[in-house]
Amino acid sequence: MRVVLNIISASKIFAPKKIEDLGEKRIVPKMMLRRRLTRNAKIMLYLADKCNFHGGKIVYASAFGELQATVGITDAILNKTQISPTLFQNSVYNSSPSYFSLLNGDKDEIMTISSGMKSSYDALKTAALQAFISGEQVLCVATECLDIVNIQEVNSCSDYLEAGAGVVVEITQDEQDACEIEVLEKKGIIKSLHELMAVVEMSEKGKQKIFIEL
Repeated sequence: MRVVLNIISASKIFAPKKIEDLGEKRIVPKMMLRRRLTRNAKIMLYLADKCNFHGGKIVYASAFGELQATVGITDAILNKTQISPTLFQNSVYNSSPSYFSLLNGDKDEIMTISSGMKSSYDALKTAALQAFISGEQVLCVATECLDIVNIQEVNSCSDYLEAGAGVVVEITQDEQDACEIEVLEKKGIIKSLHELMAVVEMSEKGKQKIFIEL
């Protein structure tokens, strides 16, 4: 079944190493919560804020998840030191949208997708299904944070160690001006973000309706 998604709002961000300004102090005024945030969580919260999304259903995607927390845990195991409870808490894939839920008191459904280089495309399909079933707007967001020790020795998939994209979508019955997802124009972005990044690019050009095959 093919449906049409209407893009309500969209945002993207990326940097070669570290994104400098994610507005954490404004978005997360409580210092104790802000100190716990992972890089993925900071980017996810930034994108949600830019999309003017403050509550509702969320589909979050990441191919590699919380690499920095995972590396911290494995280093502790290797060096036989105590594992940080915060690192353990932050090592799961759904930690980023969970921080959004805590920050906004959001009790709605969160789904986390990780399917390798297809992650953002599968997240878009899942968001479309959620919007179709619920009749509500859904935030679809994907992030990747790859800046770990010696990443340069193994990185062959991205020029940007931190990147993310987000859209708020809803189902529409109006197919006029709807189009297929285009090929991402920005080069060097990790493939797991391509489709969602491409949809943001399309929105920036005024193309607000896309076809999705469920």
